[in-house]
Amino acid sequence: MQSDEGTEWLMELLTDVQLQQYFLRIRDDLNVTRLSHFDYVKNEDLEKIGMGRPGQRRLWEAVKRRRAMCKRKSWMSKVWCGS
Repeated sequence: MQSDEGTEWLMELLTDVQLQQYFLRIRDDLNVTRLSHFDYVKNEDLEKIGMGRPGQRRLWEAVKRRRAMCKRKSWMSKVWCGS
């Protein structure tokens, strides 16, 4: 499974929750290439690509954690880069 440049984060996210088999479908069918694109993804979209409800819950939790981590990083970079 070869990932395109810029979507390694998506493969990492899916691998962390053991959903890596959905990488191509999420990237190509749902056109998710940035974390912010998940704002427009609905559970029905995930069902259409074959993801069950337990997988959806794991995915949404992983997305939430990744967003929190990115927010923390941006806050820390402002503090450290500001001095």
